[in-house]
Amino acid sequence: MQKLRREAIERAKLNSACNTIISTLFVVLVTLLTLFICDLSGLVQLDKPLQYVSAANAIKDQIPERNFISASQTGTLEPLQGQHIDKVNVIKPIIDHREYRYLELENHLKVLLIHDSESEMASAAMDVKAGSWHEPNEYPGLAHFCEHMLFIGSQKYPQTGFFDDLMAKGGGSSNAYTEAQNTNYYFEITVNHLGKALDAFAHFFIDPLFNEDAVNKERNAVNSEYEIDVSTEDWKVVNLFALLADPKHPASRFSIGNNDVLAKEGVVEALKKFYQDNYSSNIMSLAVSSRLSLNEMEKMVKVFSKIENKNLIPQSISGFPYQFGLLGKYKTEKKLVLLNWQLSGREQFVHQKPLELIDYLLNNGNLKDYLKEKQLVIEFESSIFIEQNHFVNYIIELTLPEQPLEDGNIALEITRIINNYIQQLEEWLKDEKYLEEIFKEQSQISKINFEYMEGPQEISNIAKNLNKYESAEVLSSSFIMDVFDKDLILKYISELKKTDNLLILIGDDEYQYTDSTLKGNNKEFLKDKKLDKKSEIYRLEYATQKLTKDSIKIITQKDSKLQKIFTKPQENLFIPDDLKLISLCESNQYKLPIMVHSDQLKPLDKEGKLNILLHAGQDLQEFSEDQCKKEENVYQKNNHFPILLNKENNQWWKVSTQFKLPSVYGAISIQYTKPITIRQFTSARIYNFISDEEINKQLRQPLTTGYSVELDIGKQIEIKAYGFSEKVRSFFNSICGCINPFKDKSKSFIELEEKKEESPDFIRAKQSLITSIKDIFQLKLYEQSFQLYLPSILRKDFFNPELVLQQIPDITEEQMLSDIKDILQNSIQSSLLIGNIDQKNAQDLSTDLQNCIQDKEGQIEKQTRLPISVLSLNGKNWVFAKFVEQDKGDLNGVTLNYYQIGQRNQQNYALMKILQPVLNSQAYNHLRTDLQLGYVVAMKFKQVSCIDGALFLVQGNKELPMKVNQLIEEFLVQFDEYLKTMNKKQFEHLRHSAIVELRQKPQTLSEEADRLWGYISSDDYSFEERQVTIENLKQISKEQIIEFYENVFINNRSKISLQLYGEGMVSQTLSLKNNEEFDSYIKANIPEGATLFTDKESQYYDCPNDVSSV
Repeated sequence: MQKLRREAIERAKLNSACNTIISTLFVVLVTLLTLFICDLSGLVQLDKPLQYVSAANAIKDQIPERNFISASQTGTLEPLQGQHIDKVNVIKPIIDHREYRYLELENHLKVLLIHDSESEMASAAMDVKAGSWHEPNEYPGLAHFCEHMLFIGSQKYPQTGFFDDLMAKGGGSSNAYTEAQNTNYYFEITVNHLGKALDAFAHFFIDPLFNEDAVNKERNAVNSEYEIDVSTEDWKVVNLFALLADPKHPASRFSIGNNDVLAKEGVVEALKKFYQDNYSSNIMSLAVSSRLSLNEMEKMVKVFSKIENKNLIPQSISGFPYQFGLLGKYKTEKKLVLLNWQLSGREQFVHQKPLELIDYLLNNGNLKDYLKEKQLVIEFESSIFIEQNHFVNYIIELTLPEQPLEDGNIALEITRIINNYIQQLEEWLKDEKYLEEIFKEQSQISKINFEYMEGPQEISNIAKNLNKYESAEVLSSSFIMDVFDKDLILKYISELKKTDNLLILIGDDEYQYTDSTLKGNNKEFLKDKKLDKKSEIYRLEYATQKLTKDSIKIITQKDSKLQKIFTKPQENLFIPDDLKLISLCESNQYKLPIMVHSDQLKPLDKEGKLNILLHAGQDLQEFSEDQCKKEENVYQKNNHFPILLNKENNQWWKVSTQFKLPSVYGAISIQYTKPITIRQFTSARIYNFISDEEINKQLRQPLTTGYSVELDIGKQIEIKAYGFSEKVRSFFNSICGCINPFKDKSKSFIELEEKKEESPDFIRAKQSLITSIKDIFQLKLYEQSFQLYLPSILRKDFFNPELVLQQIPDITEEQMLSDIKDILQNSIQSSLLIGNIDQKNAQDLSTDLQNCIQDKEGQIEKQTRLPISVLSLNGKNWVFAKFVEQDKGDLNGVTLNYYQIGQRNQQNYALMKILQPVLNSQAYNHLRTDLQLGYVVAMKFKQVSCIDGALFLVQGNKELPMKVNQLIEEFLVQFDEYLKTMNKKQFEHLRHSAIVELRQKPQTLSEEADRLWGYISSDDYSFEERQVTIENLKQISKEQIIEFYENVFINNRSKISLQLYGEGMVSQTLSLKNNEEFDSYIKANIPEGATLFTDKESQYYDCPNDVSSV
């Protein structure tokens, strides 16, 4: 639920209602041409479950929002010697409690300090106007390599891994990325470690070391990153754009780097020269945030004034980089059409936002509906793809049915329809009154989304914006939309109509490479399944051809009959008018909420230490108006429990206005009480896609206004939604109408009658499910290891995606609906409402939610949820090895060692909290930095339902997974000695950091909702878990840590080593021809004491509920 508010705001952004899927291309839009490095353990999401992603569910990070709200600068300061302080009023949201101070150091480094009194964590980021476009042609990838090397050490802190160790001690993490014209470094740490962290961070840029030994080691990490990226679907389009760029333009450069180019003689000197020529304080910007005062932080950042100011002027790179007016084809794993327009740059139009407005209009008429109804596409997404100051690429990705038009001209037909819509859009926008009304509407939405922006922006984004926009607009620049410019909007419309800046790209898994040059016209080119170009460095097969006059005519010719079918977006009725916060002091209740049926909780507060529901039930009438609101605020600040409104239906509520958001989060979970079959599960997934599409069709207006919904129908049903409180009940009821499987026409938009032929909606839903399953097998190997293979081993209720795929063709609409109804007749519900809603409205809305997916005529008996069965390793030492053949030439291998701890108890939870950061940091330093086993190295304690365990994850190609397994074992022995020699001060640092992390209160309403819903939805009502863990942490000794560690990893291990071998690793590194030879190799190389995994005679834990993650 934490992401719902962000998603809601982002729906009003460029891709306002694109209802995206996490797909081949758009997974990388967040990090587009962005090369992540450093603490990858903070990047790898080891808690992420395997999902069959639907088009509406997965919301990608997009271009930030807009608006303008003024806030005065707070605090005064006497300038430090040599500093220049600008009197800048940083524009901030009206609900933002943070204080901001902008200044420039004497070396012209731009700095933004942020005082956040509510946060226990501190963060900082540095943005540098130097990136891959500035590196020398002789060493492609050097900018990215430089980014890696700055983390390795400085003259003041030469010890390799010093910064990582500091992050571990302070319960923090760090990362960085390299883009075309900037590089960004950032970290987060507990506030008491901020001073040291900032000093070490500053020396990245004051006196970095480019030690030759470290360079030779770290080059392997860059090469490993290259091997991971080049072997994935995510990067194919990114790399293809590099191939299509003007060879004289730096956009054509290979920007990741690998051993072939970074092992050249002279690379150390080249790194030093690149740093010397491109890093200068006058083109850097620093952002720092903490609960320390602005004055304290200003003293801390003084060290950054030592960064040399070389008075550099960033290299100006102009002109369009890409050669378009093309048809292109490439081999990929699913059928796609990508339309990309290369448009004029828009950075100077911060206040106008022309492209955002056009995108809204493209997505909120009936264009998408028309394409889907004609069975031309099953998904439609749009976004900014690649952008620099002088150009922007606007892209529409269309996922095709598995069996598109046979003649291959589906790409031209889709382009023709979209071009006609753009032509019609241009006609609509000639009506200045309509255009101005749409602009004002979008401007108002932007204003609301900025004023009520939840939580702080990412510190890395703030630093980047500080280097890009006016200092006063560092927070608001992405939201501002206050200048109406009709001519500018029509200019971009005109550019979208052109074909000389258009690339039509078709992806298909049936394409095959040929040595012969392709000939013929566009029609023959599209029909031919051959490709005649190959890139060895990108491992990419493709073909291109110029658009001919005939094709251009087909695309651009006006179709008056078609254009009459199109409808334009209408007035948005979901823009909120009433943004007032509720107050119990102004209600008819006058009493602070008191818990009902609290016997379901497990309050461990026998000594009254936790102040459970402090002052609950207190009569507020005895207070004056001002005092009443103070008492209400104290109540909200101190009480972290929700209120149980209805014990029978497990309905929970919590009023929460402390974040000043006029919003409500709601969630409902429907747990099945009888086991479901694989056919029922498949039916549920198909129905998920149907419901998603209906939601996005019927609720298009609210979803572009700042409301959001997330739906997951599978092994359970979960609905999460966010909306402004004024209209939240109608929004929630509309959601329920979109997913109601019972034939109550007054409630349901979906019409699923018994038909002889399958409906278009049903066909599309089946196609979407097929596509999403295929996407699973295109995940990076390390993602497959913990999202696919580990759950398939450990969880009895896991459904193999390949078997689900086999079920899809045989399921009819009638069977699907019957399956859904049968599932729901055997289920129980839980719900939570939290935010700007009082008890009466919460009770009414909870009743609505209770009837959301329920047959009113059916009587559901009281039932209990199914236990979750988790495999007991019980002292086993298993090896599970798999030859992954999907990606030809993939030289990577993955080792995931899983050590099972057992059922959760409070003491173990506290012990894991202490161990997690230091164990992860030491594993990273040894396995990645010292041994250079791979770019992806991470350690994490991970729960599977109620069973705790620990993961060690490595992906790379330096050593085979069987060898990596042994190296992990050797590290565990070394770490045991490290623990034993740890002194008291080091131990206290770890304990303190764990306590500080647990004390961190929710910083946003969505974070609070996430935390509470995690307990409610899993039937684990340990709301006081953090407070109890803190008390346990205070009592834990170093000896207990050592005993726990040795029991789990040394003496009484229960382990499985999950090993994935890429196709290239098997066929090239091992020279094995098939699975039979691979199996023989594995059997011959099993370590002593280990056996091959078998699920025969397996024993299982039965978990009554899930537990929280560490």
